[in-house]
Amino acid sequence: MKISPFFVGLFATTLWVALFRVVRRCIASRTGQADRRDETFEHHFSGTVSQLGATSFEDVPKSAQTIVVRVDSVLKKPSPVSLKRGDNVTVEVKDPSGFQEGTHANILHRWLDFGSGVAVKELAHEIRPNGGESAKAASADEKAYRQEQNDQELQDRLNSADFVVIGRVTEVHRWHAPKSATPHRVTEHDPDWHEAVLEIKSVLKGGKVKGNKMVVRFPGRNDVAWAQSPKFEKNQRGIFCLNRDRVSGVPTAKLGGNQVNAYTCLGHGAALPMAEEAHVRSLLKSQ
Repeated sequence: MKISPFFVGLFATTLWVALFRVVRRCIASRTGQADRRDETFEHHFSGTVSQLGATSFEDVPKSAQTIVVRVDSVLKKPSPVSLKRGDNVTVEVKDPSGFQEGTHANILHRWLDFGSGVAVKELAHEIRPNGGESAKAASADEKAYRQEQNDQELQDRLNSADFVVIGRVTEVHRWHAPKSATPHRVTEHDPDWHEAVLEIKSVLKGGKVKGNKMVVRFPGRNDVAWAQSPKFEKNQRGIFCLNRDRVSGVPTAKLGGNQVNAYTCLGHGAALPMAEEAHVRSLLKSQ
């Protein structure tokens, strides 16, 4: 009986995938770690087909049922893997005849593999036209997902801050570190340290502030290493996420003739406008 080359190829591919998964499970069992890639996670994403009969990474064999889809938006946030717009995903589809290059589709899937790339198995799909209500829904979902990511970033910053305060900058001046300073890191990107005196109006997180004033060090340069860090100006008001100064090499500062703890306000989102007060308070309550 003559055996079709198609079935030979299909059998070989199936055997290869099965062997790969057995080896992966053995490695996981030896290390005492569960292989989370074998769990079933059902999620949605919206994307555009870029290649047919192809894969986005080498760990998955190509077949007539594999396509590469570029992620346009994530409709349901995945737990183990964080997909984002622009990612290329290998999708094992049920019927490849339903897809063409340039096809826009919402895809319900479960995870197959995410070692050096992401591969999923289609459970169902919906062809999405360019524009229209489906595109608007995808855009709204993407916006909601992006807001969720921003909230998580802010939540992490609030959690790690020693103090979260509402205040006003009353003074700004350049600060020169003494020769005895031992900075946390030595870099060719000179921060050009400045100090701001912050008059505290309210403490949202942290203990009582003696004299209701704090000294905050910040980089004066817009160098690539410090571009994300806030720059302070006199009379600036806002919400500030502060940490004890562990960067400049000198943990204290002079204020009114006294030595006090010095603080830093570094990184994107460390200083927020007053319009964010209600949002910040709600996130702090959830800690």
